[in-house]
Amino acid sequence: MDSVSTSKKTSNKSMIWLIAILVIAVIIAFLWWWNYRKYISTDDANLDSFRVSVAAQVMAPMLKQYAWEGDTVKAGTILAELDSSTVVAQLQEAVARREEMVANLKLDKENLNTAIKNLSLAEIDYHQAEVNYRRDKKLYGSDAVSQETFQNTEDTYKSASIKVDVAKDQIKISQARIAAGEAALVSANAAIESTRVSLGYYRITAPVDGVIAKRWSLPGDIIQPGQTLFTINEGKDLWVAVYLEETKFDHIRMGQPAIFTLDAFPDLTFSGKIFYIGTNTASEFSLIPPNNASGNYTKVAQRIPLKISIDKAVGKKDKVEKPKLVSGMSATVKIEKEKSK
Repeated sequence: MDSVSTSKKTSNKSMIWLIAILVIAVIIAFLWWWNYRKYISTDDANLDSFRVSVAAQVMAPMLKQYAWEGDTVKAGTILAELDSSTVVAQLQEAVARREEMVANLKLDKENLNTAIKNLSLAEIDYHQAEVNYRRDKKLYGSDAVSQETFQNTEDTYKSASIKVDVAKDQIKISQARIAAGEAALVSANAAIESTRVSLGYYRITAPVDGVIAKRWSLPGDIIQPGQTLFTINEGKDLWVAVYLEETKFDHIRMGQPAIFTLDAFPDLTFSGKIFYIGTNTASEFSLIPPNNASGNYTKVAQRIPLKISIDKAVGKKDKVEKPKLVSGMSATVKIEKEKSK
């Protein structure tokens, strides 16, 4: 009798524990379901911010690097310097060529002044020869001078006239040379300015304020045009980048509130709102976009990018005051479902 009673008691205790476990499991399942029906959850999310790629515009070896990963830089800060010896030589050559043009232009202007003076002298000689010609022409008509004398006077008159024309042509030539010299000087100045601008390309500067997130080259590397040298993380505006399955997209609207946690701050709960909904799936901009024209197509759920603002955080005070948020931190997001109307 005692053994039967003991067996019944043990059986009753086991049944009680089983029922208790079942009740707890049901409660947990109900709480999970209650939470699930209120939120759209995903852990495919991380903090993101604006990143700027700093690239070279010319090909040259890198001589010096002044900024390293983790350095805070201001817009205009010199990050690196490329070998600009070739461009410096071109600039010096262009400056010397301009100085030569300036000297030639000065000489052409002096030649113009000389040509103007020569024209004045030629005109004086012409007027004197004209007076002599008219006088001797009258005298020759009355046989007061010989034919030889008149011929010499006429030749002098014609020669003086030609000299005036030559002097005028020389002035035109000098003016044309001056105009060409001035145009060439403008072109030389433009070439110098262009070379100076090109020289600035050999100094790599930060286009924005931020932190050097990644450097992609070292001194001695041959840099190609368009090659990224640094990636700067602005770090001013942070948001949560979420990649949500298309099967959950039906309940997503602009301005929906959301809460999320970060792996780096497990005691903090952040809140925000959806402020961006992508117009394409994430795979559309992948390195190798999917091609469904092949015969071995496998259907997978696509993900649509969302952006959620970081409005406030709730948690321990010492952790809320100075949370150091870094782009790339992993997040777990819960988006409140839109209430049915």
